[in-house]
Amino acid sequence: IVPLFERLKDLNCASDVIDRLLSIKTYRNLIDNKQQVMIGYSDSAKDAGQLAAAWAQYRAQEGLSEVCKKHGVALTLFHGRGGTVGRGGGPAHAAILSQPPGSVNNSIRVTEQGEMIRFKFGLPGLAVLSMEIYASAVLEATLLPMPKPKESWREEMNKLAARAHRTYNSVVRENSDFVPYFRRITPLNALSQLPLGSRPAKRKQEG
Repeated sequence: IVPLFERLKDLNCASDVIDRLLSIKTYRNLIDNKQQVMIGYSDSAKDAGQLAAAWAQYRAQEGLSEVCKKHGVALTLFHGRGGTVGRGGGPAHAAILSQPPGSVNNSIRVTEQGEMIRFKFGLPGLAVLSMEIYASAVLEATLLPMPKPKESWREEMNKLAARAHRTYNSVVRENSDFVPYFRRITPLNALSQLPLGSRPAKRKQEG
C-alpha cells in the first residue's frame, strides 16, 4: 500500500493519517517495517498555487519522517513529479537536495513522465548519467543533510504560503474573468491536441 497525498488539505494531514495507519497491528505485521508514501505535485500546485503547495509538501515530508521514525519504520518517499516546474519538475540533483533533512534516508523513488523519459533515458549514455545524478544526490542528502530551517524562517514561510494561497484563489477561483482570459491568451486548445506527456489534457468531471 502506497498512500498518495497531493491536494493541500491531504498534505496537511498526511502525518496524522500515516500515524494512525502504522498504529494498526495487523498492517504492521504485513509491511516488514517499511513504508512508501507518495507525494503528488501536479494537483497540489493547481489546488493551492505553487508556493503554498511547495511549503505544504515540505512540511508533510518532515511530519512523515518524524512519524515513521517514532514507529521504527523505514520510510521511502515516492515523488510523483512531472516535467514542468508546476508539476515538480526541474534539475533532479537540486530537487533531491532540497528535501527536508532526514527525509532522504538512503532511498528515494520518483516518477519520470511523458517526454522526460526520452530526455533522460532515451540513450544509454543519458540513462547512465541520469542514474548517476540520482545516486549522487541521494548519497549527499543522506550523508551530508542540510540543517533544519530556523523557527523564524518557518514563521515567514507560513505567512508567505498563506498569503500566496489567498492571492492564488482570488485570481484563479474567485475572479470570473480569469478562465475566459486564460483561454484567450494561451494556446490551450491547441496544446490539448498535441501528443505530449502521459496525462490527459482534461480529466472527466467525475475524476
